[in-house]
Amino acid sequence: LAALSRMVPVSAMSIKRLNPVWHVFAERSLRGLNNGMTSTINVFSSLRAALSSSSSIPATSVQSKFYIPRDQRSATDSIYEIGNIYDQRIKRRRRIDPTRELNYTSAHWERHKSVYRRVKHVLTTFGSSPFQRLLFPDIFVTSFVAGGLTYYNEILALGDAASQISMNGQGIAAGTTAIALLTGFRLNASYGRYNEGRKLMGGVNGASRDLATNSLMWLTSQEDMERMLVLIKAFSVALTFHLNAKGNHNGVRRCDPNFEEQMYAEYQAEMRDVFGNDDANEDFVRVCVWFRNKDNVPLGISSLMRGIIARNDQQKDSLNRELDLHVQKLLSSLGGCERIQKTPIPTCFTRHTSRLLFVWSNMMPFAIYPACGPLFTLPATIGILYTIMGIEDIGVQLEEPFNILPLRQYSDGVYDGVDFIASAYNSDK
Repeated sequence: LAALSRMVPVSAMSIKRLNPVWHVFAERSLRGLNNGMTSTINVFSSLRAALSSSSSIPATSVQSKFYIPRDQRSATDSIYEIGNIYDQRIKRRRRIDPTRELNYTSAHWERHKSVYRRVKHVLTTFGSSPFQRLLFPDIFVTSFVAGGLTYYNEILALGDAASQISMNGQGIAAGTTAIALLTGFRLNASYGRYNEGRKLMGGVNGASRDLATNSLMWLTSQEDMERMLVLIKAFSVALTFHLNAKGNHNGVRRCDPNFEEQMYAEYQAEMRDVFGNDDANEDFVRVCVWFRNKDNVPLGISSLMRGIIARNDQQKDSLNRELDLHVQKLLSSLGGCERIQKTPIPTCFTRHTSRLLFVWSNMMPFAIYPACGPLFTLPATIGILYTIMGIEDIGVQLEEPFNILPLRQYSDGVYDGVDFIASAYNSDK
């Protein structure tokens, strides 16, 4: 805006070459543009002065209950509550919670490929996430239909074949094939989103490490160097809260009347840990104010990073451009994550699939009854329903990858990686 306002007088002199009819109109338009830009610049200057003069973080009415500061953890993963059956998964607190995996280690991979895995997985079927999530209302409603059909045919219409209710299974068999293909396509589309989200978070990790290493090499000011390393760690934390409203604190409930206050308390506690418990740090105040105002905090932190690079004028331009390239990678990953977060698979497809599955599952007992009889209609119906609808439910969970991916482990990995890079770099001086 300042550059444009400086261009206005030059443009005003050039309009004298215009047609006289347009001369007065163009001159008045440019004068209004100049006045408008001057007012806008004054407004932005006032806002900047107000933000820079703020020296205290917004207060919160609740205390952090879920985040454990790094110096109080007994181990890196002690912040997570691990399930009893699978030691690489976060414990599911509710029946409807999805499966959330942690990062695998060599020991996890060995157990994952065990020859006894099928037996173990079958024995844990009733406690698995897909079965628990389908238990009510899907399995309950279909079981009620199957049980009611069996009761009617075997009790109320016993001995009267003409009054018994059933249907030809060939039509349901063809429909089952179409439903299976539809849910398979749904799962593939959702996994594509999950896989892309995983790659984008990996890109954040790689760009953070490269930016930290190059900052240590090429930033000429020690103060800017240390500030850049802290901002890199803060970026990954801010990204976690930006993509997941709970900040990956899965014990928090949205129905809590103090949900937003609680999340701000968790965010503030985590950022305080990143900035070394320095409440007077200007960057710490900024990121807290931005979060409180529901601004795009990762985007704001990237602007602070570029401000550091812009002030690194004693370094070669080519090296500063290389530093800025890593910030561009962070922003590219941020944009990709926002695209996944804000754009679901077309909701008409999801709704249509849900309708077909509901109708198909409740018609299935009528086709199974002639073949399976009264004893096996109910278990056969539940087994087929669990197979097909379980695939669809897994696809729905994968559609929102940032509710499943271990974002907190990713941000902890960035934190540990930046600290180790700085320690290794300084140890060789």
